Amino acid sequence: MPCGRDLILKALDNLNEDEFKRFKNKLLTVPLRDGYCHIPRGTLQDLDRVDLTDKIVRYYLESYGLNVTMQVLQDIGMREEAVTLQQAAGAASRPHPTGNAVQPTQQSATAFIPSGEHFVDRHRASLISNVTLLDPVLDQLCGQVLNEEQYDAIRAENTTQNQMRKLYSFMRAWDNACKDQLLEALKKTNPFLVQRLEKS
Repeated sequence: MPCGRDLILKALDNLNEDEFKRFKNKLLTVPLRDGYCHIPRGTLQDLDRVDLTDKIVRYYLESYGLNVTMQVLQDIGMREEAVTLQQAAGAASRPHPTGNAVQPTQQSATAFIPSGEHFVDRHRASLISNVTLLDPVLDQLCGQVLNEEQYDAIRAENTTQNQMRKLYSFMRAWDNACKDQLLEALKKTNPFLVQRLEKS
């Protein structure tokens, strides 16, 4: 299955030069989720399609980068291309009967309580207070759901509790798949805490 980066690059490759220029201009002003910033204008001007794809993934990561790309395509009047990208991204994210792709389905089954609230949202206060081993969690999330600037901002906090609060401030922009990744990282690094909270 193609990854998010491949799908973004394919969408950009399908643009002609005028459309590509309009895409870059709109990327400067498209509304973004909290915690994300626009790619600087000076950085964008000379980027080709491959370099722009890399820049989008670096600033927004693959999952949100796909959403940003779709939004820009829609905003410049290329709805058909946006729909094509959305369909390709949906197909790539569906569970597959073999390999590692089945894991997100299994993770999601335990990530939610009956009310539909995600585990990491329900146990926010307890996780902030009790997580003791956070560095390996951040290392696993960096490049997946945290960009380098967010990673550095969290590490700059002086206590683990403040680092967790900073992590939660970025989490407001996450979807449930991103929260699943945090939960899986916590299960590996703080297993007893997660087990205790699952029973509470």
